[in-house]
Amino acid sequence: MAPVKSKLLVPTIERTFRILESLAAHPNGCGISDLSNELGIAKSTSFNILSSLADLGYIYRTDADGKFHLSLKLFSLGSTVVERLDLRRISASILRDLVRATGETANLGTMQGDEAVYIECLSGPHPVTVNTWPGKRLPLHSTALGKALLAWLPTEQARAILDLSDRQDPSAGIAARIDSLLTELAIVREESYSTDNEEDAAGMRCVGAPIFDYSGRVVAAISLTAPTQRMPLERIPEIAHLVVTCAQQISDRLGYAPEIHEQRTGTLSAGE
Repeated sequence: MAPVKSKLLVPTIERTFRILESLAAHPNGCGISDLSNELGIAKSTSFNILSSLADLGYIYRTDADGKFHLSLKLFSLGSTVVERLDLRRISASILRDLVRATGETANLGTMQGDEAVYIECLSGPHPVTVNTWPGKRLPLHSTALGKALLAWLPTEQARAILDLSDRQDPSAGIAARIDSLLTELAIVREESYSTDNEEDAAGMRCVGAPIFDYSGRVVAAISLTAPTQRMPLERIPEIAHLVVTCAQQISDRLGYAPEIHEQRTGTLSAGE
């Protein structure tokens, strides 16, 4: 859900933050003229705002080319916020909305070594529920939540984790399927969601999506789990849309700005 803009938005404050966001999107710095043209702000106004931000220590100007850059003071402020964030707490209302919208079990999890770990599980109203609980460990390669955690890792890192999983449990036969699993992870990145079609438990299907933090790193994932009769294959696109939307809302609360990350990296697919 997009934030509602206040009718009392102060123009100078709005311009200030637009300038800061624009500087964040230009890692090599930006000059006054370029900023003014890009944002449609008068050059004199841009100069006054930039000068104030520089005096306060939030930006600095290089002597060589006269371009402005963000300083580490903003990073210091952001780090303070990040340290105070509680992933379970900020995800709670969004996961509850997902459960209400679908009637199914919603999960929140993170990666630990070569496994995923649930840190929150909210059950739906159905008498037949899914056997999940906070603290439960599950494989990365055969679960929607695990695949969402793996998919945005660099390919060699994902391969190393799958190799480790195979050594831990040779009976799973992961080694023989690593190439196909990596191909599947590429599709997950392209579609922005992952699936588990009775791979981890017979009669159960899951849809997962990644959660990004302010740096563009996947720090967690959510999944929706249900018996196959309540989640037929034809419903997967509809459910995936809901799951991805909820994951994006949580990412927003963590400060993720996809437009800035795209300009810095050239892609959201970190699997290369």
